Amino acid sequence: MRLDKLFPSVAAHLPAGKEVTGELGNPDTVVAVAMVLRMQQDQLKGAPLLLDQFTHAALSDIQRLRTAQPAVPEQACVVLAMLVGWYPARRGYEYAQPLEMWRWLHSALGAPVSRGATTADVDLAPVGSALRSERWRPLAGHALIMLAPILFHLNTTAHSAQDLAQQLCQPVLVLCRVILARGPASVVEAAVALVHHLVRIGQHQDARVLGHVLERMLYTRPGHPMAGSIAVLLAGAQPPITHHRPEAIAQWALDRIGLDPLMVLSLKTVAAARMEAPELASSFPDVVSQLQKVVALNEREQDVAQRSRDRGVVWSVCQPLAHAFLQAGDQERLMQWLSVWYGTRSDERRSGGCVVLAAGGSRAWYRPQTAPPDEDDAGLVRLTAAMNAALGRSLVTPGLSDAVLVTPATGSKSFEHVDELDAALLAYVDVDDLAQYARAEDAEAFVPLLPALIPVQALLARGGGPVLPLAVSLRQPLPDRLVKSVQLWCGDAPFSRAEIEVLETVFSWAGIRCDVVEGEEVTRSGFLSSYESDDYDVLWVVAHGHHPVLAPDESAVLLTSDEQVTLQELASAALPSATVRRLLVLNTCHSAAANAQGPYDDHGLARSVASPRQAVVGHLWPVPGGAAVVFGALLACELADGSGFTQAFEAALRAFQHPWHDIAGLLGDRGLGAQIAEALHEFRDPTFFDRSSPTFLE
Repeated sequence: MRLDKLFPSVAAHLPAGKEVTGELGNPDTVVAVAMVLRMQQDQLKGAPLLLDQFTHAALSDIQRLRTAQPAVPEQACVVLAMLVGWYPARRGYEYAQPLEMWRWLHSALGAPVSRGATTADVDLAPVGSALRSERWRPLAGHALIMLAPILFHLNTTAHSAQDLAQQLCQPVLVLCRVILARGPASVVEAAVALVHHLVRIGQHQDARVLGHVLERMLYTRPGHPMAGSIAVLLAGAQPPITHHRPEAIAQWALDRIGLDPLMVLSLKTVAAARMEAPELASSFPDVVSQLQKVVALNEREQDVAQRSRDRGVVWSVCQPLAHAFLQAGDQERLMQWLSVWYGTRSDERRSGGCVVLAAGGSRAWYRPQTAPPDEDDAGLVRLTAAMNAALGRSLVTPGLSDAVLVTPATGSKSFEHVDELDAALLAYVDVDDLAQYARAEDAEAFVPLLPALIPVQALLARGGGPVLPLAVSLRQPLPDRLVKSVQLWCGDAPFSRAEIEVLETVFSWAGIRCDVVEGEEVTRSGFLSSYESDDYDVLWVVAHGHHPVLAPDESAVLLTSDEQVTLQELASAALPSATVRRLLVLNTCHSAAANAQGPYDDHGLARSVASPRQAVVGHLWPVPGGAAVVFGALLACELADGSGFTQAFEAALRAFQHPWHDIAGLLGDRGLGAQIAEALHEFRDPTFFDRSSPTFLE
């Protein structure tokens, strides 16, 4: 049986003339075919787009087999699709990309789903038929077990693919009950993911049944490759699903099992989160020490994107303990914990107010002892649903159906949903409480936000302030440089030249040296050279920005159509040694955005380069040219007047919230009326998106 005849859409990628003996009515033949396709997928893993195209085409060929060759059993096509779809689904799981998991799970169990699809209907009757068939049950069960960890992880952590999770929960539960005791690693992994799911949806009796089997396995087979994951599950499940006390299981595992540093941290944080105050006081230094080891390992990672993904995993491990500190009002230990996670020594810790992105909760809370329960996510559901509708972001929204997955961001925004988003934000973020708390001496705010998507600074500015900086580090920023020199990079975005002319006027009138880089001088190498030098107090980029939701590693500042600076290049560039900090202004689309798909991932242009030595101003979303010029003019005026970076941003953002005619009058009084007239006309009907996009990070 020639594979190029079976799979004509991918024949060019298959070994020439490759044949497999047997018929597709034989499960062994299906396995052999799947292995050939798997080998090709593995060869394409370094080219994600080609892997995507190959798998989608192969699944389409499998779909056509059902009608093209009636002699091929439906069960064979179903199982083959599950085995082929597993590869990219697993890759999405390992790279913390919920959308990829969602897409390929649905493709593996139903018709192939195109990239960008918003919904996918899956008829699981053929899967059920394969599971009931004596001939196909072993292979179908094996394929389902392989997909189960991805499905239940996606549902538990991102609350997506609910229809699939509901329908497949019982079949996977039956399979695990039958074969879990034998202990194959794939089945244990599926059982661990399933138990997390069962606990979350309240099926505690079924969770305890599997939990008891896993508990026996842990004690009798401590060398099992999944022993650490089993221990973390059993020690952390609430309510408990074990015979032994969860804290006793955690301690036994720490004493008896060889665990990697992250797994040790998981067990220690789970145990610490359950402790009463006296016991926690004596154990906390040991837990902190373990966190320091994990953070040190993370910092050795050279790839910026992978380091960010790993940080997301570490923070998800830390969440139970951080949440316990917030519920208890233990701000001292919370700050110590966050300082270690951010790599901040106690003598470096910042003293001024800031917003620190924390985790979890249905409403943004700020004060200690106001943390909501972990399971209460109603407000978050409403907020992310509104964001999906308004921003066109590919988010996976907790608590809602798969239909909420929207087309990947293309730079467009739906103004139809502006009011809905505005209302959801105000319902989610208690702006008045945050403003009141921010005015308190030495107040710090711990806010459970979706990174890079919630315009908390603009909400504060609308209410009159103060506008807290978003802290990507807990280290105390260096004092601001006195602005004496500015370098302007003029890209080829709309209104670039208009903005440069306004900035030149503002800074020149203030006696500030203003050098413009434009035309053929605008190069990647030239910008990086300037970035690593100490020649200017402010670097200001007027250009396009790029932050693809499904490929955040490809984020870049697009200086021109031919010259770009990638996130990796920017984050890897060395900042000059200094005793004062400079300001980087990225007046581009998406520059302050970050990848919000992985757990607490903060991978983005501005976030990756903000530090004590450099404050960064950017934009959360696509920003129209007129809005960018108007905000740039307001910020430049404040800097020219001698305001510090934080104060200049706050004043500019507050002015940016004023009615259009007030902004026009203010800029006219500065002598900029003629220069900014066209941009102001473009800005005449600004929306919430325009006014809320500017962001300050330090």
